[in-house]
Amino acid sequence: MKEKKVYATIIGGGEAGMICACTAAEKSKDNKILILEKADRIGKKLLVTGNGKCNLTNLNSSSNNYHGKGCENLINILYQKYNPQYILKFFENNGLITASDIKGRVYPISKYAGSVLDVLRYALNKNHVEIECDCNIERINKTKWGFEINYNDTIVKTKKLIIATGGKFDYKGAESGSCDIINMLNFKKTQLSPALSPIYVKSNIIHQLKGIRMSAKVTLKKDGKEIKSEYGEVQFTNNALSGICIFNLSRYANKTDDCIVSVQFLPEMSYNEIFSMLKNRIKLFNKDNISDIFIGMFRKNLAKAIINSCKINENKNTADLTDNEIKALAKVLYSWDFKTTVKSDFKNAQVTAGGVYLNEIDKITFESKKHKDLYIIGEALDIDADCGGYNLQFAFASGMKVGENL
Repeated sequence: MKEKKVYATIIGGGEAGMICACTAAEKSKDNKILILEKADRIGKKLLVTGNGKCNLTNLNSSSNNYHGKGCENLINILYQKYNPQYILKFFENNGLITASDIKGRVYPISKYAGSVLDVLRYALNKNHVEIECDCNIERINKTKWGFEINYNDTIVKTKKLIIATGGKFDYKGAESGSCDIINMLNFKKTQLSPALSPIYVKSNIIHQLKGIRMSAKVTLKKDGKEIKSEYGEVQFTNNALSGICIFNLSRYANKTDDCIVSVQFLPEMSYNEIFSMLKNRIKLFNKDNISDIFIGMFRKNLAKAIINSCKINENKNTADLTDNEIKALAKVLYSWDFKTTVKSDFKNAQVTAGGVYLNEIDKITFESKKHKDLYIIGEALDIDADCGGYNLQFAFASGMKVGENL
């Protein structure tokens, strides 16, 4: 069995692990830094973030964008220094050119996630960080000197150990091994669930909406009570609702059974206003086909689906619509309700909600309260965030914090 000795070992070659290694090696060039990665190369999940464009941070990031018991104080302390501007300075110093949009989302100017990974790999190489992939970690032992890690017929003796294993599943929906590492070290973790995912719904007409994108207000409800609302573009698929606004509801939908997703295409209008509008449009399109009342409002396939959802004959003329049928149309336009069905799986989720309880670490240093010289960063912790660059911002910030202070 081979043996090696290093100053710091980072388990996990994702966003948090890579930037932690970069900053640790840059600060202390005499200390050997090692990354152990389960996959066949580092940074694979980064390549699929932001639909391959990599929304690496958000200029408007604050504790309001994060979820997890006790995370508010941790985020506020961390972002006093490790804010989006500080993260962007690191990337700028290593050659990345970025641009932000009106919502504060920051992307590489190439709109290609590979550019971000190239910069991180360049920084790792420049600072002589050792990287080993295809690592199957079998055991981790605490020693007087630090830690011993057994993997692939190798023992690494390391003074510092950083857990950056990410969420429960990797970018392909396969087990990441994160839970195994956490269990080896006897950390307590919350129940894990998918977050930032589509919401699957039960509907006889949802397949008619496939491919449609429409701005709307969406509200997740349980037993008639609102859980959370969002505004944005809703995307319809064969059996699910998607889009950024839906993703931000999904962390709640994936933890709760029998929810309703209410979609409002005209959120500024009351039910009575919509009913009156329809009555006026019926007069405008008198004796025309019913679908014509939606001319100038919706695409034809969306109009058809709305009509079908009200169980109205789509060949009917507007003049023949009854008051009850107009009320049914007004109700759908005011609030089109979709019942949630199966919860999303990790394969279709961008992040994992849940992880190691935050009371297991020092919220200033990220050092374990149980094991001296062991740190936990990124998605392995019980912190997840809204869609829009906030999750990567935390991964980078927590990684840099620990890397610069090892």
